[in-house]
This record gives sequence, C-alpha cells and structure tokens, in this order.
Amino acid sequence: MSPEKKFMTLEDVAELLGVNYQLIYRLVRSGELPAIRLGRVYRITKEDLDAYLIRQKRVTGRVLCEACGTLYESKAAVKYTCKECDAPICFDCWQRTKTHICRACSTANAKTKKRKK
Repeated sequence: MSPEKKFMTLEDVAELLGVNYQLIYRLVRSGELPAIRLGRVYRITKEDLDAYLIRQKRVTGRVLCEACGTLYESKAAVKYTCKECDAPICFDCWQRTKTHICRACSTANAKTKKRKK
C-alpha cells in the first residue's frame, strides 16, 4: 500500500492491522467500519479507518467503590451511588453488606452524632 493512496482495499486494511480479511469484511458489513462500495468492491479511506480505531480504544474505565475501596475494571460493577453524596458504591457493598453510604459520609455522620451527644 503506497502512502499517497486515498482509498484502501479490505486486504490493505487487514494487512495494515495484522488481522484476517474476513474480520474487516464483517466490520464493514455491520456498519462499524465505514466503507464505500464500488460495484462489488469495498474501499476504506484512511480517515474512516483512523476514526474507527480511535472509537475502539479502550478507555480505562476503572472505578473505585467509595464504601470498601475496591478498584473495579467496569463501571457496571459500581452502578449504585451513595445516598448522600452520589459517590460510586459496588454491588457487593450495596446488596451483600447493605452499605448504602460511602466511607466519607459515614465518618462525617459518626462525627456529627458524637457532637450532638
């Protein structure tokens, strides 16, 4: 593939990415990877390929449970929030230990209760 080509074949893209041609074909057919169809042949622009690759980059979605301090790889594991400050709380704390308030709020609540006494 020469650098001055505006359009790349599916084979060019597969070779560039080091994957099978059929994977690129499936991505084009599903609409995930934009392509132009000329007759029976697909062509992909470098800009479309770059945009697809940027969308596919995994964002570090690590989330810290503010109740137990566990670091989770997925936001789905930390789908609950503190009732007072909306800090993320994991499923384990919420369902199993019935912790519905983060550490910061629980220590703040404990301090205010001591002051009232």
